[in-house]
Parts: sequence; structure tokens; C-alpha cells
Amino acid sequence: MFRHPGETADDPGSDIHISGVRCKAGNRFCSSLAVGEDHVSEVMFCDICCSEPRFCRDCCCILCCRIIDKACDDYGYIRCEANIEGYACGHSCHIDCALRAYMAGTVGGSIGLDAEYYCRRCDSRTNLVSHVTKLLESRESIVSRDDIEKILKIGICVLRGSKKTSAKQLLHHIELAMSKLKNGTDLEDIWKKEDVSAATAVGLSSNSNGALGFAKHESQDQETDSPLSSKFDHRVESLKLEDEVDQILDSLRKSQEIEYRLAEERLSAQKNYILNLYQQLNEERSDLSRHTSSEDQDSLLDAVLSRVDQVKREVSRLKDIAEVAKGFGRVPKHILKEQFDLDIEH
Repeated sequence: MFRHPGETADDPGSDIHISGVRCKAGNRFCSSLAVGEDHVSEVMFCDICCSEPRFCRDCCCILCCRIIDKACDDYGYIRCEANIEGYACGHSCHIDCALRAYMAGTVGGSIGLDAEYYCRRCDSRTNLVSHVTKLLESRESIVSRDDIEKILKIGICVLRGSKKTSAKQLLHHIELAMSKLKNGTDLEDIWKKEDVSAATAVGLSSNSNGALGFAKHESQDQETDSPLSSKFDHRVESLKLEDEVDQILDSLRKSQEIEYRLAEERLSAQKNYILNLYQQLNEERSDLSRHTSSEDQDSLLDAVLSRVDQVKREVSRLKDIAEVAKGFGRVPKHILKEQFDLDIEH
């Protein structure tokens, strides 16, 4: 994007308005000004950070709240594209801020990230391996050694420590390129196939001038998937298999989290209900022990016996609900229907 000398994205003045759309941060280059008002209806409602008077979802970092100058630094930030109840999260963050806050890269502990970005607003995770891949795909348009070094450093910081095979192989490729860059190798030679022994392991293909480009598996190349094909590369196929398994495990983890929350909610509700019955039973037994009239005792005894029967029924229901300890897939259909209102075909 062309700018006049000295012109920046920051504007200490009032909100910028264009055709009824405004940037609260005063950024005259905010993407929301070009998209228009329809863009607002496509993103999730936010009354936390977006309620701040100088915070703009489209151009401000969710962590430091400063403007992300996307026109000059289109590789130093990440936008959360998570779908939240049919709407996009849309919050952006400087990658450097996320790394400093332990919300990007590989992080242990309770957050448990593996080459991922954790959005503080919606709690969603974004795979950063594909993000780094896109950064490297854009290298051909970059002629500055400093800018290429920045991209490589971001890739190293994001991928270092990951247990994913795809991340390890991509990191190895980036570290080789960084080594060549620091040794003064010409930019066009940094990515040469003959100089990068592990290139094919990260899904790279050679183009007409010998430079490496990220492989695009188009439909016409599907025959290379066959082990009988002369173009079959076991390293590429191994990488694809690793990614597929990672995605399956990620989907499994998410589905199990949903099932866990459902079981926790139902078990807690039933437990609290039974505890309340215990309290009522105790009060009714106390009333029974204090009354000497035979008429009162009969009615109170009936109430106690009725309460005991109710407790037994609810404890039995709790045992049915507890069947989920074996996994929802092993719970009888009638229990899933009666206790969780789930219709599941076995």
C-alpha cells in the first residue's frame, strides 16, 4: 500500500469515518474501512475488548491493544478465524505479543499448546504450522534480507519445541535457510533444492528455476499418491499421514471435551438433587421423632417412607448416568435418551 512520507497507521485524532464505517483506533488504513458495514454482521459479538473506546477488532492487537500495521507487517500478526456459533471471532494479535504471553508456539502446563495460537477472547486454538507455511510461500515477493530474516525468526520461535512431525521438519528447513542467510548466501540461492536436503520432507516442490516452492496437491496430481507411481515420495506421504492423524486426534479431543462437559453438568445436577433429598429426609425424620400423636406419626411416617423411595429412585438414576464413565459410545441407548436426551444410532 502506497503512503506519503511520514504517514503512519496511527492517528491520535478522532475516529476515522468512511461512508458510515469507522475505526475506533483512528487507523486510516484499517481493513474495516474497505470492507464496509456488512463486515460487522459476520463477526461474533464482543462486549469485552471491543467495548473499549480506542480498541478496533480489525486492526488492534488483543494483547497490547496497539494498532497492527498490516500494510507494512503482514507477517507479524495472526487473526483468529474460529467459528463461534456461526460467527467469526476476528480478533488479531501480534505474534510477538502472543509468544511473550505464552499464548503461541509450544507451551506446557494447563494451556498445552503445540505449535498453536491460543485466542484469549474465544479460547480457540489455531494451528501455526500452516501459518508459517503461508509466510514462507510469500517469500518470493520479499527482496529485503532483513524482512526474510524476520520471517525466519518468527517461524523458528513458533515451531521450536513442537512434537508434531510436520513442525519439526518445517523447522529444520527454516533453520537451514537461516544458516545460509547469515552466511551471506544470495537470496535466490537460499531456497535452492540442492541446498536443502530435507526440503521434500516438508512438502516442497521445485519450480522452473530450481527454487523451492510449497507443493500444491491439485486434482491432476492425485496419481502421485499411489505407491506404484514413480513420483511417489514416502516423506511427503508420511507428512500428510502425520497431519491427518493430528487432525483426527484434535477432533477426538474436542468431542471428548464436549462429552465431558455434558456428563459433568448432568452428574452435578443429579448429585445436588439427591443431596437436597437427603436434607429433606433428615428434616422429616426429625419431625417424626418429635411427634407422639398416632395420627401425626402415621402421616409423617408415610412422608418419610415416600421420601426414602424417592431417594432410591434418584440414586438409581445417578447410577445410570454414571455409565458414561465407560464412554458415551458404550452407554445403552435408552440411558442416553432418558438421562441425556440423546438419540444415538449404534
